[in-house]
Amino acid sequence: MFENEGRWFRGNLHMHTTESDGNLDPASAREEYRKAGYDFIAVTDHWKMSENVPSKDGSMLEISGVEYDTGDMVHSKVFHILGIGMDRPAFDKVDHTIPPQKIIDAINEAGGIAILAHPAWSIMNPDDISKCKGIAGAEIFNTVSGVDFFNGRRSDASHYFDIWADNGYMVRPFASDDCHMYKGEQTQNYIMVKAAELTREAIIAAIKNGDFYASQGPEFVAIRRAGDMIAVECRGASKILFLSNCVWDSQRVQDARNGFARYRFTCVDKYVRVELISEDGKMAWSAPIVR
Repeated sequence: MFENEGRWFRGNLHMHTTESDGNLDPASAREEYRKAGYDFIAVTDHWKMSENVPSKDGSMLEISGVEYDTGDMVHSKVFHILGIGMDRPAFDKVDHTIPPQKIIDAINEAGGIAILAHPAWSIMNPDDISKCKGIAGAEIFNTVSGVDFFNGRRSDASHYFDIWADNGYMVRPFASDDCHMYKGEQTQNYIMVKAAELTREAIIAAIKNGDFYASQGPEFVAIRRAGDMIAVECRGASKILFLSNCVWDSQRVQDARNGFARYRFTCVDKYVRVELISEDGKMAWSAPIVR
């Protein structure tokens, strides 16, 4: 993984402004991420697509974005789906009755990628999600879905990724802030994308190719595989976790203070998913690796 030529770029693909239900106007929201050193963002107001703004002279790249939400929590299940990098809006009016697969298809047809937002916050049925075809991935961590922002303990959706992978559905993880209040949830979670250049086309192509990981701080340097052996190099982590469908394995939690660990697939593993944990509890997540 991550062996392609390119540079690493940090970005947030889920945030809101006063154009929908956010507390900051678009310019102020963008400035929060520019000051924090982000390379790219996507403003994803509900049913209102933001524009693509190229990076000039090292400025922050802005990729078009929108959040389409459907369902009413009573008669139909809730799906929130991000449309990132589209050339045009997928829909011309708000309609909360549109089936999720139709939203995903429309995003892809408009030249973007579809990301499933906060599955844990939405109390989604993992089996329902596995029926969604054409998504680029789902949020493994959503900052604003946590206790500090009055949303309970629903930030972490990592168990969904294990359920999916155990059933043969390998979903790539995104970490996002989903800013609304801008009272501490901003600039906490992101993806690191290895791309040829800082352009919308290059970032979207790298994401489609899987050349990214999700993080709160720890860094993946490399993930290499030779036969049944996985070798991980990292920075800023104290532990490396190797998660799989196997319920117990002595290799599961390893010391990462030397920046390296290895894992050998067991006879029952269908996949392995790697997590990094720092001394202060910050995490990073890889996509599942199929056996």
